Amino acid sequence: MSFLKILPDKNKNKIVVWLCCICYFWGISSSMMFSLLPIYIIEELGVSSESFGFLVGLTTSFTLAARICTGFLMDILKKRKLMLYVGTTLALVSKLLLACFSNINIVFLSKFIDRFAKGFRRASIDVILADFTKKKGGSAFSFRYVMNLAGYVTGSILTSTILTAYGNNFRFIFMSAVIPAMISLYTLERKINYEEETKISEEKIKWKIKDISLLPNEYWKFMIVVALLIFNRFDEGFITLRAREVLPGEIWKFPLLMSGYEISAAAIALLVGRIVDKIDKRQILIYGMLILFSADIFGMFANNFATILPIYILAGIHMGATQWVLLLIIARLAPKNIFGTAFAIFYAIEALAALCSNCLAGGLSSKLALLLGLQASTGPFIQGAVVSFIITIYLVRSLKKRSLA
Repeated sequence: MSFLKILPDKNKNKIVVWLCCICYFWGISSSMMFSLLPIYIIEELGVSSESFGFLVGLTTSFTLAARICTGFLMDILKKRKLMLYVGTTLALVSKLLLACFSNINIVFLSKFIDRFAKGFRRASIDVILADFTKKKGGSAFSFRYVMNLAGYVTGSILTSTILTAYGNNFRFIFMSAVIPAMISLYTLERKINYEEETKISEEKIKWKIKDISLLPNEYWKFMIVVALLIFNRFDEGFITLRAREVLPGEIWKFPLLMSGYEISAAAIALLVGRIVDKIDKRQILIYGMLILFSADIFGMFANNFATILPIYILAGIHMGATQWVLLLIIARLAPKNIFGTAFAIFYAIEALAALCSNCLAGGLSSKLALLLGLQASTGPFIQGAVVSFIITIYLVRSLKKRSLA
């Protein structure tokens, strides 16, 4: 079918399609596990929102730290499938832990293992796609992103169905999440053959730390943009907590709200993926920030389902239009023989920005909201609206005369 013809090279296209299918099953499993985890941790286990914010920031940074290591290892070892095996196996272990234990320490450990696994998986696929799509790769990156989101939508629908049929049975949902994790590991073993991968994986060029100096100035300037953009985001869990305050007693709606997030992100990613190689990527980033600003405004004043839903949709559009584009820009700016290094540095900057953003969202911004007489859950959105406005101005001015890849 034509929509599965992503790359002209038959072998590379086959690998990309199967990798995207694996991403689909990863998405199902993660959605079933984590769409309700913020509520489970706070309401069932009694963790405060400040502690949850720190946990989110720390585990997100842990994910990115794993990506950093994997990125460098890609250039040193050139072992793509090994990294995918490690990440996929650890993801399965994390689901099993959460399904079998309800101790708060085990739950935290499970989340850390899953984030670590995600770091290995994502970094491996990012570098593979960069290898395959140095010149024309918009559709490959967007298709991977869309398949992952399709998995999240499927997982959200399954979770909502289980909640409706069996009530708030968290343990049964977590046990069900193990199944797609097992399918992804099976697919990786049977369908991904890296003997067909690329000559780059067979090259014996020894990586050196001084190779970092080969990254061009444009790459480092773009890293400033990345840091500002990531700092303006906070984890989707804070949107869930905001929805929980506005919609008490309607927990079954939350997976459907997350489906709205994923569907909007997938739709815009497909659209932008068709035209990304033909337009200035600067425009995508600027419009993405304006959309995120709109989501923050809704988050500040939401008081019913009709005003909560646009938060999820707008946040989804922002992520679908910008997140994978960042990876594509890096693939265009970095030399091909050090893609792993380029992504590793990107992950490091992303980790630090994410940690700062989520810690601020969980603590300082919530206290600011209370001082202003607003609900605590509006704090992250106040933070986001202010920072979005500032970053949009910066992007317009700093990128005014520069086209991004």
